[in-house]
Amino acid sequence: MISYEEFEDIVVNILKRDISSNHDQKKAIRSKANEGLFIVAGPGSGKTTVIVLKILKYIFVDDIKPIEILATTFTRKAADELYSRILGWGDEIKNYLIDNAGDDFDRLIEINRIDFNQLTIGTTDSIAQELLRVHKEPGTNQEVVIEEFVAKFAMVRILLKDNRYLDENLQGYLKSFTKKDKLKEASQMSEILLQLKNRMYYDQIDFEEFYNNVGEGGGARIALDCIKEYEEELESRNIIDFTMLESKFLDSLRNNKLDIFLDDLKIILIDEYQDTNLIQEEIYFTMAKSAIENGGSISVVGDDDQSLYRFRGATVDLFTNFKSRVKNKLGIDVEEINLRTNYRSSKNIINHCNQFVELDGEYQNARVEAKPKIIAPELEKYNMPILGMFRNNPKMLAHDLSKLVSDLINEGETSLKVNRVIDEEYFKKLEKCKTPEELKELKKESARKAQDIENISIKLDEEEGSASDMAVLTYSPKEMKSGTHTFNGYLRNQLKRQRKPIEVFNPRGRDLQEIKEVAIFCGLMLECIDPESKIQNSDKQLPSLGKKNMQRWRYEARDYMKLNPEPHEPFGLNTFVIDWQRRNPRGYDKWPDRANLMELAYKLVTWLDFLQEDAEGVVYLEAITQSITQTGFFNKFSANIVFTSPEIERASILEAIWNIFLPIATGDVAIDEALLETLPANRLNVMSIHQSKGLEFPLVIVDVGSKFKNNDIRTQNLRFPKKEPEYTIMEESIRKYSELGEDERSEKDKSFDDLTRLYFVAFSRAEHILILIGLNKAIDGYSFKQKHKSIPNVALGWSRDEHQKGFKEIYLI
Repeated sequence: MISYEEFEDIVVNILKRDISSNHDQKKAIRSKANEGLFIVAGPGSGKTTVIVLKILKYIFVDDIKPIEILATTFTRKAADELYSRILGWGDEIKNYLIDNAGDDFDRLIEINRIDFNQLTIGTTDSIAQELLRVHKEPGTNQEVVIEEFVAKFAMVRILLKDNRYLDENLQGYLKSFTKKDKLKEASQMSEILLQLKNRMYYDQIDFEEFYNNVGEGGGARIALDCIKEYEEELESRNIIDFTMLESKFLDSLRNNKLDIFLDDLKIILIDEYQDTNLIQEEIYFTMAKSAIENGGSISVVGDDDQSLYRFRGATVDLFTNFKSRVKNKLGIDVEEINLRTNYRSSKNIINHCNQFVELDGEYQNARVEAKPKIIAPELEKYNMPILGMFRNNPKMLAHDLSKLVSDLINEGETSLKVNRVIDEEYFKKLEKCKTPEELKELKKESARKAQDIENISIKLDEEEGSASDMAVLTYSPKEMKSGTHTFNGYLRNQLKRQRKPIEVFNPRGRDLQEIKEVAIFCGLMLECIDPESKIQNSDKQLPSLGKKNMQRWRYEARDYMKLNPEPHEPFGLNTFVIDWQRRNPRGYDKWPDRANLMELAYKLVTWLDFLQEDAEGVVYLEAITQSITQTGFFNKFSANIVFTSPEIERASILEAIWNIFLPIATGDVAIDEALLETLPANRLNVMSIHQSKGLEFPLVIVDVGSKFKNNDIRTQNLRFPKKEPEYTIMEESIRKYSELGEDERSEKDKSFDDLTRLYFVAFSRAEHILILIGLNKAIDGYSFKQKHKSIPNVALGWSRDEHQKGFKEIYLI
């Protein structure tokens, strides 16, 4: 249609994207349609821009039809962003070409025929669902894909059958995969069984071979029997979970059931490939075989330093060894391109990330070979030094950080005194410290270095700056642990106490069953369907934790009803609940034969503003209503209370209690990540580092040590995995039955790798300002019996040989 030179000119001058000056980006975009690429994209390197322009180049330069292109992303949000940008930029290019086509009617017709809606873009799972739906065999019904918490509930049902969960052999086998002292709860066992099942799918294990290998009578055989029964139960109800979906998709690709789709396929682009597992590789390579035969190619984009999902089955080796794997399996060579220029972060942040990811020599063996450093663009950005805020305890840390945040939000800027400068020299001397006195002198020396430094001035964007420009990233977002506030909990409370209170967005900070708003909502529903807990109390098999929480919910609901919340017309909340309890058909001739719990939920929400208007409340409401909808797949009464007879009414209420409310009450229902993809404006974001992946903020605060008061062995896995775990690693026990074989790297080394990648992701989210926070002991160490002790911590510059190399320079404020 047009030459590459014309395309580049349009991109640079019309789209205002300067790809001509970035050799790496240009090379990736310009490659031919039949040339596969291995694109190693560092943080902030414009990989989405490259993927979008590469797709548009295929369409406008190579005359590839949109229907011949498939692109996958890791999240639905990323897929939406990719598709939106293709539509926006694609339409701009189309309009420009139309405006400049003159009287060339053939060209006008060709341009107008381009339909971006024919592109196949989404997550692997969403694409699988859509293609299986479109190409399903006549007379068959599409399976419904259930969420993770519903799968867990289904496995609990299998375990409760004949009290199988009490089998000591099964308990012993499953306990070998965890560090828990006891394993007697069916919900805990269900979680491990599903991990085992998923791992077998991820690593493409032959189930029958594995089943026959474990022998009869033992816990492993019982576990596999449970998994087999679980799959049969789901299939009998025409439902599948996500790993079963991917398996079915792969089988359909291999068994010629999707040939109509494959016959058109030419281009495959896979984003976030570092978090791929073996079954997904098989899916991509099976599709790639057809694409290559059709004259096309496969290209993958990713960054091994940002691989965070090993715990979900990702195998980073598939990325680092991609060139050899694609050569062995597809017989093609792909070109490696490194996108090195980071357009997101300031030079100091880029330097900090480079130093951090390179300080551990052993980690280099887990990276792409000869991987280059990230570099800053020629144009220098706002270049603030790396800052640190370390205090004596979490409460003091939360107090000082909340003041900084408050000043930035309410005043637009803040001025901070530099108390100490810690640099490479400081860390070298710190490592040699033997006594508290030596540490004291070293701290004085670091304070003297700060004396001549002017106050640090921090400001948000003058026109659009808000709380949402900042994010607190943490290993875990939980706000309570064992009944005590964590740093995150203290921070929420301190921000509420500011002169102008500041709201936090951290829906995962509290367990769903513990949240007061959730308690009121669920308590009101229970009060309606089961007055005075008569049916609930009659079932002696209900777990004590569930009964305790459901009773607490009822108390919360009754207290809320006493407040007589609006609206009061046409009737109030008290009247509505009492009518339900009495089965009083206000305004109708008789009480209905059945009532849908979803309808009841939405009527009760009328009196619960916090679940409609509050950003976190909306997430909680969505989680609960999703529970009602999804658990209906296993319910005889499909989330309805049926009133045709006392016996049926009792059965339907018990089913709702067991299948909907009990999973919430026992902590089995978690917040779906998809519900967190849109962050609210004007709230301080507090999130896990995993959740922050793919996001960026002008100011990022990374918690590197608010929970580490001493060198406690119980926290080592969070900061410095010093020894091999004493329990069996499921990944290793399964992987030997896979084509992957046993991993050359030990679990200890892989745990170090995971922590390095985790904090690399955290540090690289920052655009202008990066603040590391924690306790003083975390960075300086502490005294024990007149000796100086350190707290080894990967996030603070410790290499796995137990040397604290530290960082080039941090200003402590």
